[in-house]
Amino acid sequence: MKKQSTLKRALALGMSATMVGATLAGCGGSSSSSAPAASSQAATSTETASSAATEAEATTDSDKPFAGTTLTWYTTLNGNVSDNFANLGDTPWAKYVEEQTGITIEFQHPTQGSEAEEFAVMLASGEYPDIIEYTWTTYSGGAGAAINDGVIISLDDYMADATNLSKVMQEHPEIGKMIKSSGGNYYCFPCLRGLESPNKTEFSSGFLYRADALKELGFDQVPETIDEWEEVLRAAKAAGYSKPFTTRKEWVKDVWSAAYDNWGSFYVDDGVVKNGLIEDSRKDFIQKMADWYAEGLLDNDWMQADKKSTQTDFVSGNCILGYAPFGQGLGNYTKAMMEADPNFKEDYIQAAAPVTSTKGKNAKFSKMNNIYDQSGASAAISSQCKNVKAAVWLLDWLYSEEGQICYNFGIEGESYEMKDGKPVYTDLIMNNPDGMSVAQALAAYTRASTSGAGIQSEDYIDQYYAQDNQKKALELSMKTDMGEHMFPPTSVSEENQDRYSEIMSQVKTLADEMEASFICGTTPMSEWDSYQQKLKDAGIEEAVQMMQEAYDTYMAN
Repeated sequence: MKKQSTLKRALALGMSATMVGATLAGCGGSSSSSAPAASSQAATSTETASSAATEAEATTDSDKPFAGTTLTWYTTLNGNVSDNFANLGDTPWAKYVEEQTGITIEFQHPTQGSEAEEFAVMLASGEYPDIIEYTWTTYSGGAGAAINDGVIISLDDYMADATNLSKVMQEHPEIGKMIKSSGGNYYCFPCLRGLESPNKTEFSSGFLYRADALKELGFDQVPETIDEWEEVLRAAKAAGYSKPFTTRKEWVKDVWSAAYDNWGSFYVDDGVVKNGLIEDSRKDFIQKMADWYAEGLLDNDWMQADKKSTQTDFVSGNCILGYAPFGQGLGNYTKAMMEADPNFKEDYIQAAAPVTSTKGKNAKFSKMNNIYDQSGASAAISSQCKNVKAAVWLLDWLYSEEGQICYNFGIEGESYEMKDGKPVYTDLIMNNPDGMSVAQALAAYTRASTSGAGIQSEDYIDQYYAQDNQKKALELSMKTDMGEHMFPPTSVSEENQDRYSEIMSQVKTLADEMEASFICGTTPMSEWDSYQQKLKDAGIEEAVQMMQEAYDTYMAN
């Protein structure tokens, strides 16, 4: 292993990498309505030992070729899991997977809140578990660097054994391109949001507004442009709303920049790679946010705003407009407000389409997930895996019909039942008798609502978003052309990796600090040109060219 290189990347990751495991609308699962019942598979594959000699050996049969094997598996512990289980291995989902595969899985988790730091420590130690789940597209230098550093292995020689994932890639060739490194090597068993774009699983959050308050303020139509929303926010401020708009600090810029056809990262326009940080429209957008901050339309505590504070401000009536996930956000907000006020109705909270630069047209950009991107942890096999073939077989099982239905729906007869040929969640999930929320119950019996190797199904998301306002929100969130402009899940060439990482580390730090300073009024907008020059001095234009080369290579494969 290239110890020095790995240590360098570990230090970089410890400072800036973002681990997966945040609560998602999910990552994983294709539609599996025709999948056979999991319990039937179990009954078919179970054999009874008939002698003491057989009991003394690891059980093997055609359905469980690696029974008796133990594998270690590193992954973050999602909050909806940790609310009720100390380890993913304690969940019904994990126990069922072990039962069906015959493989014992020892899950290892970093401390919640210290995921990036502990991942970096693991890299620096040079000691790895058999399977590592991580957002490999965010690894310093890309997944190819992780292979070159000796952290994970190329899966090229093992794809013939991964028959289920190979079938998925044969039927959807784009998936195969997505999970190759810049050097052309397969490297992971991916977390996939469906199989074709656009699909419902790629959308999980949006603008939420108080529909009852909007009407009371005299607005009969839902705003589409930033000027229309500004009029609403000003009226709300005058009516006493202390924070007319709020959301998590990391989302503030991305949800509004589309109003100026601007995106603060790499994107593609007719085959040309661009970065919105150095486009003229960025200045207009930041100026608007600065105006809103000064006027009190934007939450003046936005730099500290998080999931908890956003919910508190929305539910308590401090804001009229927010941006949040459709599951734990819209779902929880609605429930909390209806419980607090018996007269409050579900349709008092509604979602709005992504803000657009031109009324009546789709937004050019919006928060949208690619089928395979940075929002989900995918499983790679480490260079120190003790039984690579067993790890390949186990991970590939997740893409079988049985594995997919387990990933999305759990255990037949417990978490779901088959109705009219489709799996339907039981009350154990939708109305849990032990008081678990839907998200917590799903996290216990499935992985679709959290993250990890697998394919998320639209059937799952249709049932997870059970409220009418959630279903409407999902439809509205798809009014975007973002899918046409998303940069694909690839990375720069190996020879450019170190230079690219150096550039983008400086660019990210500079952009985060300066744009926040402009918005909060600490730095006057007259300093904008100086800021733009600093971005260019850091090498952002060079990085754009590197990404153009990466894009061209990806499209040519």
